[in-house]
Amino acid sequence: MSREVRIDKVPQRIISLSPTSTEILFALGLGDKVVGVTRYCDYPEEAKKKEIVGGFADPDPEKIMALKPDLILAFGTLQKSLASKLEERGQTVFWFYPHTFADILESFESIGKLTGRLTAAQQLRKRVEERVEAVQKRVKDIPEQERPTVFRVHSGSPRTIGTIGGEAFQTGVYHLAGGKNIFADTKKDYFEVDLETILELDPDIIVVAGEDETEVKTKIKSREGWEGLTAVKTDRIVVIPAELICRPGPRLGLTIEKLAKEFYPERFP
Repeated sequence: MSREVRIDKVPQRIISLSPTSTEILFALGLGDKVVGVTRYCDYPEEAKKKEIVGGFADPDPEKIMALKPDLILAFGTLQKSLASKLEERGQTVFWFYPHTFADILESFESIGKLTGRLTAAQQLRKRVEERVEAVQKRVKDIPEQERPTVFRVHSGSPRTIGTIGGEAFQTGVYHLAGGKNIFADTKKDYFEVDLETILELDPDIIVVAGEDETEVKTKIKSREGWEGLTAVKTDRIVVIPAELICRPGPRLGLTIEKLAKEFYPERFP
């Protein structure tokens, strides 16, 4: 999902309002054109040296305007209204929010077209596709009924948990890695669910974002009532950095590869 943008000349001053956009721009060789990012734009390392215009949920419009950009990349539902407001102030804004693997690949090319880097975008798309295809070759013969069910823990209290539905790009990521989101049929991207429902569905694997695997696993296992979950009893708790699992960008192939190795360690020696 994206908003069509017309642009007369190749932009020379670009502001990225999300880590995903920043990674795409740098992957396309546009790092020198990036003049502003959010405080969460931490990859690649060079992105940290750029001017900060605020956070993901609260970019400062005045800081954005002061940098005199000729292209702004906005992302997701939280930034949709901001994109409209910036457009009202005469700014050129490309807003996008991919929900599927195909959407993500298309976003590379859309940004490539806007920035005069279409060939680089097509090459990036090919690299990601090839990495995912390599994973698919190892898991495609696994019958649907034998694929592990996955529950993505986002946030919330021990009894009310934030998770993702079928409209979130991560659902497709788990599918490509050989798993099945237990809420793939829920027509939402993010929502909250109670513990009773999770206990009833009893996922094979829990996926949670974090850096310290031991610490994150300990927190999950210590949640009241969670000891009855199969994933907890079998220690199938997959901890993956948020910068990988939460960003539909150039490192998507790496993310799918890491998940597949966790889902099927015997197939990825």
